[in-house]
Amino acid sequence: MTQRKSWRRYGFGLLVLAAGGCGASENIAEHEPTPETSVSTPPAARTQAGSSAPARSPSVLPPAARPAEPSVFPPSVMPPGSAGTCAVPPTASGGFVGMGPSGVVTPELAGATVRATTPPPPISGGTLLATRDGSLLVAADPERDQLYFVDVKTEKLLHVRPLLAGDEPGRVLEDAQGRIHVVLRGGRSIATLTRDAQSTITRREVCAVPRGIGYDATHDQLHVACAEGTLVTLAAAPSGTVSRRLQVGSDARDVLVRGDQLFVTHFRSAQLDVIGANGERLEAMRPATFTREETRFELSKEQAQVAACNGVPFEVQPVTEQVASTPNVAWRAIDVPNMGVAMLHQRSRTAEVQVTEGGYGAGSCGSGIVQTALTVGLDKPAALSADLGALSLGVDIASSADGEVLAIVAPGNFGTQQQIHVLPASQLMAPTSGTPGLLPTGAVPGKPLPDGSGGTGSNPTTPVRMDPDANPCIFTSSALPEPPGQVTAVTFASPHLIAVQQREPAAITLYDLRTSSASAQIDLQQASTADTGHSLFHLRAGAGVACASCHPEAGDDGHVWTFRDIGARRTQFLRGGLLGTEPFHWNGDMKDFSMLMSEVFVRRMGGFQPRADQAQALATWLDKQPAQHADARDEAAAARGKALFESKDVGCSDCHSGLHRTNNQSRNVGTGAELQVPPLKSLALRTPLMHDGCATTIGERLTDAKCGGGDAHGRVSQLSAAQLGDLTFYLETL
Repeated sequence: MTQRKSWRRYGFGLLVLAAGGCGASENIAEHEPTPETSVSTPPAARTQAGSSAPARSPSVLPPAARPAEPSVFPPSVMPPGSAGTCAVPPTASGGFVGMGPSGVVTPELAGATVRATTPPPPISGGTLLATRDGSLLVAADPERDQLYFVDVKTEKLLHVRPLLAGDEPGRVLEDAQGRIHVVLRGGRSIATLTRDAQSTITRREVCAVPRGIGYDATHDQLHVACAEGTLVTLAAAPSGTVSRRLQVGSDARDVLVRGDQLFVTHFRSAQLDVIGANGERLEAMRPATFTREETRFELSKEQAQVAACNGVPFEVQPVTEQVASTPNVAWRAIDVPNMGVAMLHQRSRTAEVQVTEGGYGAGSCGSGIVQTALTVGLDKPAALSADLGALSLGVDIASSADGEVLAIVAPGNFGTQQQIHVLPASQLMAPTSGTPGLLPTGAVPGKPLPDGSGGTGSNPTTPVRMDPDANPCIFTSSALPEPPGQVTAVTFASPHLIAVQQREPAAITLYDLRTSSASAQIDLQQASTADTGHSLFHLRAGAGVACASCHPEAGDDGHVWTFRDIGARRTQFLRGGLLGTEPFHWNGDMKDFSMLMSEVFVRRMGGFQPRADQAQALATWLDKQPAQHADARDEAAAARGKALFESKDVGCSDCHSGLHRTNNQSRNVGTGAELQVPPLKSLALRTPLMHDGCATTIGERLTDAKCGGGDAHGRVSQLSAAQLGDLTFYLETL
């Protein structure tokens, strides 16, 4: 009764499904490029009543939705292509007959192609703060390097505080004295100021790549997580200095403070570390890996060859297997009252991925090979986890002060589905017997819940309907109207009022959950930073994934995929200069960016066919995203390592040369295959390394001959332990 009342009170719905309930894995859809459109008028869904500022970014134009395909593919089908033609080479190896979710809508970008003078950084989330008294919103704008102060009561912009060019402000928090602290992701610093429009902005350098920030009220201290693996502690006062630098492992993201413990997340691995008062790691944990049964319809190699060249019908046979999705990419973590750490993350498919049309749509919950997921109580003995159906690129999550309501924003849904999703936290708790819900990690159907799982009553059992290997799905349905722009962050200003930040136009929308309405649209009155490349990169394609799903923040997700007839391939890193490193992909089979877009974005992801100028805008935007570099831990050692790297005796620079440290050629370096020489950049921030991710550290790449290829991949066996250390110090700085 309590859950039902809360659900109706806020006007949103939630449906929880067990494995197979989503139906995506049993649906077959053939993805064809959506016909190009010249329509430049934004769709009606982009214009909301009461909005005074139209969207200034390229509009997203969804074509008419296709009718849903049958859940069981007909026994005799005709392959793509006309009879008598060879739609795929005679060497075709077979594959899935489509993998996208049924009734998929493939969006397009309408209007003129635009490029920002300064390419905006990728979306990272977590840039919006509501002060503790609920009177003020502070929004960080990483695209314009500014801070906005908004009065909640009057619904007015109070003032704008400019920062330095390239600061890229990110996470924002308030301390017990009312001071505002902002992470300057591109400025190596923390900015501290007060609410006053004339207050001094104090900058304190903390590390090379700061990301997350937490506040310890007991000691009036800040804890800053840095991507290079350092956790920096400093006094919150503007004059405060650094008191501790703790190595917690690379890719550190968010910091949560609870008593004398710190919770630190790692971005691409989605790992949560519990750090004790003395800096020791007490525990490390990750969300659950989900396993589910998948049925697909597959062609044999012979069938594919005959059908492709002759255009004859063929018989398809169902193939059923257990497939797994592993957690990665922890976009945001927050501490939810009464529930513990909530992590908004992704899950990526570990089973074989097809490179056929729509092949990247092989996911559960109506999504693709990458799914947005939510895990709550990650620090508890029994965490609750689920994939969030229909959400693409969920980047930010917020909780009401009492922990009863959660809000999530997914900018990948812009123009196709709802970007804002609100759900009662009670629906995530352990269900009573027979009620659909999320299965606590480690629970067994029909048996008592594990300690700490939240079960109550004389016979607390998990529902028999749930399976410990099931893949629970949550489909949320929010009655909130869509904002005019692409969402980037969310926060609660009060138990019933949420604020949502948008990038184009720069604005904040206030939503009253009691009436499921937009109570105010606050235009931040800033010049446009619209960029077609940025929009295309974050756009959900027909298979349910965006470019940013596998390349979060224009980097990589650290995931090793298994592609049919190709093998294990680690997602490649994009930042630091893309153009000039052609051909693309590990196999070097994509000769240029245009071919990459046609094969991957259009064919495999089910996206529309972009115009040439749109594809070039994406290539240019990616090319301008800077690499991120760690500082040398030992400058003298790094200098010696550089000399070794460039020496003919070792030979690293024979292939890793030039601006991007690649000769753009394919080489067999002892791994058994001719593979592209990858650029060397941001190495310390993006392990694992190698095409199959076999090296979890730079050191492993240099010392594990089986993984790194031995002396065929740089003559390092002759080096002493000290020299290997020097070389490692240097590679960390690239």
